[in-house]
Amino acid sequence: MRNYLLLIAAAGVLMLSSCTSPVKKNTAETQTPESSASGAPSENLKLEFSGAENFTIKNAKLKVSLYGVDEKLADVPASLITEQEYERKSIPFTIDLPIPKDAESKINPKPAGPAKYYVTISWDSDGNGKADEKGDIFIDYDKQFPNVKLTGEPQKIYLKVLK
Repeated sequence: MRNYLLLIAAAGVLMLSSCTSPVKKNTAETQTPESSASGAPSENLKLEFSGAENFTIKNAKLKVSLYGVDEKLADVPASLITEQEYERKSIPFTIDLPIPKDAESKINPKPAGPAKYYVTISWDSDGNGKADEKGDIFIDYDKQFPNVKLTGEPQKIYLKVLK
């Protein structure tokens, strides 16, 4: 029970910190995967989304965001590195999220040690006009927190329907 409460608290803090931090639109979402806003080549983060439920998708548009934070600092809002919109009509699916080569330099405050990265999704999958509410597909934080490493290796993100 304690672990469950800790997971809920951590997810809430991360959601609130991403809501209260200033959002800077990254121009990487409108560019090709071979370039980023700085003109430096970018890499792709391969994400495999899956889930154990039967999903009904009425709205195929979702947004995937990558955040970074100094892993040694507590209570610091994460910084948005990049975000990209996709259209998917079924689960499981795999995406290549373009990430800039200078991803760590976009973290504020600058990491004194190693940086930690995680992904979020925003999806009005039930088509009611409001994303991330009851009935929408969301990351299954109970199964695994969506920490990622900026490598070319495929990484799994588990999904569920918010109840």
